Amino acid sequence: MSIGNLELSETNKDNGAVYGEDYLNWKNWDVTQFGILTKLEERHLTSEISKSKCSFPPKSSVLEIGFGNGNFLTYGKNRDWDIYGTEVNKYLVEIAKQNGFNVLQTYNLECFAENMFDLVAAFDVLEHIPQDKLLDFLTQIKRILKNNGVFIARFPNGDSPFSLLYQNGDMTHVTTIGSLKVKYLAKKLGVDLIYVGSESQRLWAENVVHITHYIIAAAVKRIVNVLVNLIFYPLAKPAFTSLNLIMIFRVLKRP
Repeated sequence: MSIGNLELSETNKDNGAVYGEDYLNWKNWDVTQFGILTKLEERHLTSEISKSKCSFPPKSSVLEIGFGNGNFLTYGKNRDWDIYGTEVNKYLVEIAKQNGFNVLQTYNLECFAENMFDLVAAFDVLEHIPQDKLLDFLTQIKRILKNNGVFIARFPNGDSPFSLLYQNGDMTHVTTIGSLKVKYLAKKLGVDLIYVGSESQRLWAENVVHITHYIIAAAVKRIVNVLVNLIFYPLAKPAFTSLNLIMIFRVLKRP
């Protein structure tokens, strides 16, 4: 399938202005570095996807919503996936096309057929979607996933005060999502919620100083998380110290 010739609607072109060149510069996304995937980023993505407990062999059909600086597109390309991407930023779409990726500028998923993808990923995307539109957006993701298809998302942790810097530091963030809201959405969607919780803690780095820092930080976070849950949230047990939450659900469709 080729999606490169599909056009953004006039409405979406207007909405896309807020994510234009100024936003790209503010994010410090260097267009000359588009699609570069470091070993550390690759390990981190592998760790997150492994939470799904599903395998995605070569030729798996994969979509990334909001591909940003393109590192996940490269991750999929390296695994010989049939990977596609969407973005609202026209500059990123142009750069991705120049780098040979099959991408589309769009705000919605209407152009994709039902039961099309084995995996859909949305890293740092859901917080940009108005809360009253979130269920509809996830319903569209469910529509385009195959039976047993998997959706993985990362977003600022609405359960944690430590995440406020990231949630409130971007003018385009409009929705806060915590673990209880995730469970509510999964129930409304009728999907199998595989995982909602902390993002993977980085324990690896390029030098001893950073490795030591990550190990100590992970230990402190774990202790704080246990104490807070024990005292305040003994039933809910949120990932209190994680800056981001990971949500993974699987679609189980009847024949």
